[in-house]
Amino acid sequence: MYEAGLTYSIIAGFMSIFLLFHSIKKEDESYFLFSLMFLIISWSGIEWALWLRGYNLFEMVFVPIVPLASYFVGWTIFIIYTAEKYFKRRDWIAFLLVLAFFIWISTFCMNCLVD
Repeated sequence: MYEAGLTYSIIAGFMSIFLLFHSIKKEDESYFLFSLMFLIISWSGIEWALWLRGYNLFEMVFVPIVPLASYFVGWTIFIIYTAEKYFKRRDWIAFLLVLAFFIWISTFCMNCLVD
């Protein structure tokens, strides 16, 4: 299952990148929103795969592991920059709210999803 989670995450990451570039090229906000959705799916796939191996992603991110923290911070800053430059501010604010909701579920209710 660990490999399935990582495969799921990689496919969603590629779809996110493809849709992000396509949304900028076509200047279409709907592609940008789908890009954000696939980025959140990719991040949740990484979190799920690590959880299956017994690691807590949020403990790893908040401990100074520079490559892991810079991966998530870099993507978040890039999304904020892209949304501010090409699209609307409400897009990246909604992205951060949905991300906070998924972090809350992953932190406090991950065992609830198994039951």
